[in-house]
Formats: sequence, structure tokens, C-alpha cells
Amino acid sequence: MSFDHQTDSEFVSHVPCGACGSKDNAGLYNDGHTFCFGCGHWEGEGEPPVGVKDRGPKPGLIEGEYAPLRARRITEDTCRKFGYTVGKHNGKTVQIATYRDKTGRPCAQKLRTADKKFSILGEAKEMTLFGSHLFSTGKLTICEGELDAMSLSQMQNHRWPVTSLPNGCASAKKAIMANWDYITSFKEVILYFDNDEPGRAAAIECAELLPVGLCKIASMSEYKDANEALVAGNAKAAISALFEAREHRPDGIVSAHDLRDVIGVSDAVSPITYPWDGLNKMSMGLRPASLVTVIAGSGVGKSTFIREIMYHIQQSGYHAGMIMLEETTKRTAQGLVGLHMNKNITVDETLATKEEIEEAYDDLLKGTPFYLYDHFGSTQLDTIIQRIRFMNKALGCQVICLDHVSILVSGMTGKVTDERRLVDSLATELRTEVQALGITLLLVSHLKRPSGDLSHEQGAKLGLNQIRSSHSLAQLSDQVIGLEVDRDDPTSGMRSIVMLKNRQTGSVGHCGSLSYDKVTGRLRDAETTFAF
Repeated sequence: MSFDHQTDSEFVSHVPCGACGSKDNAGLYNDGHTFCFGCGHWEGEGEPPVGVKDRGPKPGLIEGEYAPLRARRITEDTCRKFGYTVGKHNGKTVQIATYRDKTGRPCAQKLRTADKKFSILGEAKEMTLFGSHLFSTGKLTICEGELDAMSLSQMQNHRWPVTSLPNGCASAKKAIMANWDYITSFKEVILYFDNDEPGRAAAIECAELLPVGLCKIASMSEYKDANEALVAGNAKAAISALFEAREHRPDGIVSAHDLRDVIGVSDAVSPITYPWDGLNKMSMGLRPASLVTVIAGSGVGKSTFIREIMYHIQQSGYHAGMIMLEETTKRTAQGLVGLHMNKNITVDETLATKEEIEEAYDDLLKGTPFYLYDHFGSTQLDTIIQRIRFMNKALGCQVICLDHVSILVSGMTGKVTDERRLVDSLATELRTEVQALGITLLLVSHLKRPSGDLSHEQGAKLGLNQIRSSHSLAQLSDQVIGLEVDRDDPTSGMRSIVMLKNRQTGSVGHCGSLSYDKVTGRLRDAETTFAF
């Protein structure tokens, strides 16, 4: 991380930083102030210069002195680098591991007594991985504890990033989730947990949480952990384990004998359903590890259709994630609570009071949660993929919707500028994630303009060849569902659901009619249909 530092004073020399312990990252200026270019800590009289916020320790933390940990063979220089000191707390000598928040500011301290009792001062909830403020690139290694992280870093002369979990392997999964963006920003991650049963189990759990292909697991056969190897004077064993770390991939190979108890159980019908009877009969529901593409003309109601599906899924007790790139999270939330109230509050705000909306919103979320992606304009494919993984792995979302493809394609960068090839690449990556995670992904796509005088908004029939830019979406989707308007009365609010592809059963064609109520904002099964 880097910090702005605008000042009229002149630089004098490099000096140690009293906040992070760096030996020469701080600069001394001729007006007497110091500024650390590592952690951003400023010290001096008066207010900090423009662009500088004091990033010194938060109140409530204690001071310690840097000293070598001789019993552990950890040098004073290593302790200074990581901010590990020795001091007094409640009359007892303690080792102090200073933790930082995501801005790099010291926020908490883990205290270790001589009899290995631990306590935490400061804001424990803001703790990141120990040492993470020191590294932003390279091959990231995560150890169980601070002593192991410092030992492993010292043994390889601090060349590669080494961090540790805030609270050991017992909360390893929680720590990975809390530091997800930081960890997944590295191209390779090595889990260097203790060589015991809890450590091995935690490493596997975390490896399966992280994206496939990112993570490796290191293990030493001779020693329990990195510090034990350092104390034994066997740095070679510790470093060799680092370079010999193996990529973790779930086995996935089973004996056919293991399938006897399930082979006779039908899985033709999914427990996760659509809100409408006709669509359920033809599709047999929303299936795991499936990609469902929804298409319709502009303004026909694709987003409304998607919101109805996701609301139904959440009300059925399944975790749902929504990545709506064309609207704000507030607009999505208003649409969902409007469905819950049967009032179209996004169009007519007079239909309910603020208190009624808030009460309905609390009722909507009292059971199964919704998770929404606040994209802040970020529509890069890699970012979206990471959020899909996080929604599934960390939040348990079984069904995720992505609305829509065109915005995602516009955010893709690289040498390929042809839209068709971009969509090919996008479809392949999304299909891969769907299969790897076992989720259902609802994907909204726009259409090409049909041949002839009639547009889709005027009732032109849908076809797979009309999906915009590429045939890949049609080829890689398990289901392709379209919405058509009434050709004789396009503004009537009537919609025909058309199954254009159905990998599970092969059944395609008209599978229901819906009626849109402008007052309630709901898409309901229609009592009548129109010619199709």
C-alpha cells in the first residue's frame, strides 16, 4: 500500500518508524516531522500535511521493545519487520504481536504469556492476516501462527510474502473469508499449517474454499511447524516444504460400488423450483451445476422475471445471490420488498409509507438472507467471477443471477476486442465456474435485432440464433428461457414463457403465460393465454 505525502519541508534522512517498526521506511524532514512510507504513520507538531491521515496505533494498545526471541531463534530484525515486541501487561511479561487493519493501521495486539496464554487488545474484528501489510505481490504463504510466519520469512531472508492466521487453524476458514480479496489477489497461495491433524484438516478446508488452482498445501514430515525447523537448525527442510507444496484438488474419483444406495433414487425433479407451474413442468426445476440463460427483447421484463425467480427461491429457504449490473443495490432491494408487499413501490412511492416498507423489509429478511453485489461500476469479469465464488463458498448461495451479459462484456479488457470472441470467452469461464462450484447461475442476455419488420418488443418469435454476439451461450447453457409479448397487443402485460433449450428433459416450446400487474409489480400465472 502507498500513501500521499504533500509537504513543503525538506527531506533529511531515513529513520526507523515507531509505529510499524521498520528500520528505514520513515523519512525525517527539516521541520522535525517524520512520515513512514511503509505504513503511512505521521508524527510532528500541529496538523498533518494535506493528503496525510495519521495511521498510528489505535487507542488502547500497549508499547513494547524490540528484542530477539532467542529460545525461538528469531532475530530482532525479523521482529522489527513484523512488529513483534516484548512488554508488560498487568504486571506480566508478554510477547506482543501487533495486527493491522485493511488500511495498514495498527488496530489490535495479540498478547502471549510465558505459559502460552493468549489475549487480545484493541479491535479484534479489524485484524487482517499478521504481516499482510508488508506484502502485496508474489507467492503468498499463510502459516498458523505469528512465530511460524516470522520463522519461515527469516529462513528465506524475507524474499517472499509470509503471513499468518489471527487465531490459528480453529478459525482458519473465517480468516480466509475475512481476507478474501487480499488472498485472491495473489497468483499462488501456499497454506503452511501445522503438521498435525487439526492443521491438515484446516488446510484442506481452506484449500477447497479458495478458487480451484490457486492454492497449494505445504507439509513437513520431520517437524510440526516452521519454528520447530528453525530451532532445529534445519532451514532446508522448511524451505523444501515450501517449494514442494502440492496443489490441492478434490479427488473426485469414486468407486462404482459406492453408488449403489443412490443409483435407484430419481433426480429428475429439482427441489429448487421456478415460481410458475408451466415452467416447472417442462424444466423439472432449477438444477445444481447448471447455466440458465434468460432472453427477451428490450423492456419486455427480463429483470422483473429474474427478481420473481430469486424472490421465490429465497422464500423457499434457499440462499440467493444477485449481481444486477444495470441497477443499484437499493433499486434491487426496493424491487424485492415490493414483491413481498405486492405493491409496485419502485414505480409509485405513494403505495406504502416508509414505516410499512421497512416493516415489510424486516419480514422479507427474517429467514433466509439475500446477498447483493454492490458493483460501484466495477464490471471486470475477474471481479465478477471472484464475487460469484465468494457468494457460493463463503455465503452458501446455491442460486446466483447475473444481469446482464452486455454490461459484463463492456467491462472486459485485453487484446480481444471482437464482441463475439469476448462473449465466447465469458461463456466458457462462467460455465467452468458453474460446474466447479455446483451452483445454478441465471444469466440474462440481450438479443440481436430480428430479420423482418417486427421487433421482439412487438411480438417477433425468439430463437437460439438470436442471442446477441455468440452461439456459445446457447451451446453452453443447460436451459435457455425466453419471454415473448403478445403480437396482437404488445402493451397488454401478457408474456409467453418459451423454453428454447432444455438439456435435462429435451422438452421445448411454450410452457406458460404470465400476466404483469402494474399495481402490484408481480408476474403471475395468467388465467388466459394468447396465440403463440
